[in-house]
Amino acid sequence: MNGVMLMNQSGAKKATMKDIAKAAQVSVATVSYVLNNVSGQTIPEETRQRVLDAASELNYVPNLAARSLIKRQSGLAGILVIRRHDEQWWERAAYSPFIDAMERELTSLGYHVVLSSLDAKAPNMAIIAERKLDAVFVLGAVQDTFHQISRHFPTGVPLVAIDSHIEDPLFYRVQYDYERAALTAIERNNQHCRFLVADRGSIDAAAQLTALLSLPTSQVLVLETEEQLQPFLARQTGDGLILNEYVGLLASRWMAPSRYTVICTAGTPELLRSLPSSSSLLFEDRKHLAALELMQSLRNDSYSGPPHKSILIRPLT
Repeated sequence: MNGVMLMNQSGAKKATMKDIAKAAQVSVATVSYVLNNVSGQTIPEETRQRVLDAASELNYVPNLAARSLIKRQSGLAGILVIRRHDEQWWERAAYSPFIDAMERELTSLGYHVVLSSLDAKAPNMAIIAERKLDAVFVLGAVQDTFHQISRHFPTGVPLVAIDSHIEDPLFYRVQYDYERAALTAIERNNQHCRFLVADRGSIDAAAQLTALLSLPTSQVLVLETEEQLQPFLARQTGDGLILNEYVGLLASRWMAPSRYTVICTAGTPELLRSLPSSSSLLFEDRKHLAALELMQSLRNDSYSGPPHKSILIRPLT
């Protein structure tokens, strides 16, 4: 490029804006305007492209601290996962597909993702508070824990609860429409629901469905340990619903899969393909997209979110 030697990926020091300016034969200020997409500057398209090409060839990596000062944004988005000390494998696995989808989408939007696990009883926010996050997604929080977390972020930073057990008019939450899912499953299979199994991540859903289906507490299990499942299933005489594909797969050890419908909350319905005569119900694959759309709306205007604080993801029919 105009006789300027460009650094290769493996060779040398990290490229700077000064290096790009030299390669593109423009001023450092012009490079800064282009790379930070500063509005109100009349930079010819040919010059802009020359700067971008030089940055690409030099393998330029933006300095997050500098960008934060210029844009008053850090470019960081946080995914905070609330963890129990006695977390079970099916609870841990249930979040993985959602976190993966969120990480990919946030990266495509230009964010650097900070993923952190927090203690459910005593979340340590010291490290997260230092990061100056532009947006925060909290997975699996209860009311008290969520409020402890929310105090660490200033007004204007979107804070979205995912599958969290909160009732607060100040915050948005994204979750599955469990009631619609249960009614859809029952209608589709033309059978009554005589029992319900849910993981602790769906404890609010279990309470909703217990009331909706008029189930006695003896026919509802919120699974805490694997040892609870076999004796509970042995007492059941009718058909039922199970939330979470991993729990549905586990239940097949002690009950014929034809006797229950699995409501797929973990994003891995393929786990159930090996079960003969199994029945499952999926949700629209847009929980991560709904969370991101909400975040972007609140980033533009903290008062521009939907009128309803609960964003419900519908089941596929």
